[in-house]
Amino acid sequence: MTSTPNLPFEEDLTGLLNLGLAGDPAANEHAFVSVYGELRRSALRAVRRGGDGLTLSPTALVNEVYLKLGESAPRSINDRAHFYSLAARAMRQILIDHQRGKYALKRGGDVLHVELTAEPFGDASASLDYFALEQALEALKVVDRRAASVVDWHFFSGLNFLEIAELLDISDKTARRDWDSARAFLLLQLSHR
Repeated sequence: MTSTPNLPFEEDLTGLLNLGLAGDPAANEHAFVSVYGELRRSALRAVRRGGDGLTLSPTALVNEVYLKLGESAPRSINDRAHFYSLAARAMRQILIDHQRGKYALKRGGDVLHVELTAEPFGDASASLDYFALEQALEALKVVDRRAASVVDWHFFSGLNFLEIAELLDISDKTARRDWDSARAFLLLQLSHR
C-alpha cells in the first residue's frame, strides 16, 4: 500500500483523486474520506427533497455516487471544480434513475410532473421532481453555464457560496447573484410544466 502525504485538503484533493484514478487504493480511500462529509450532507438534503418517492438513504446515495464516479470518471481530474461537477452530475443521475425506477409502470404507474417546490426553491415539505429539475437545469446551461454550475455545486454538492466563488474565481456576491438568477430561471421553467 502506498503512503499518502498529509497535505491540507485544498492542496491535495486533486492529486489524491488522480492517484486514485491511476490505481492507488490508499489515495482513493483518503480522497473519499476527505469529501465524504460534504457529499453526505448534500445527499441528506437531496433525499429529504425527494420526499416519499425516494427510498435511498443518504449513505447509500453517497456510496452510489462514489461507485458511479469510479466507473465513469475521466482519466484525470483537473481541479476541485471539476470533481464537484462530476459528483453533482453523478448524484443527479442517480436520483433521476432511482425516481424513474420507483415510478416505472411495472411498479405502480406514471410519474406525475410536480412543480419544484422543495427547499431552497420553496416549501420544504413538498417532494422534488428530479426529472423536471434536470430538464430545467439543461435549459439553464444553454442560457448561463456559470449559473448552472452554481446550482449544481450548491444544490447537489452542498458547497457554500464562498467555496463556489473560489472555484469559479468570482466574488461571493457574484456567486449569490448567479444563484438568485438561476433560482428564478428554474422556478419559471418549472412553473410551465
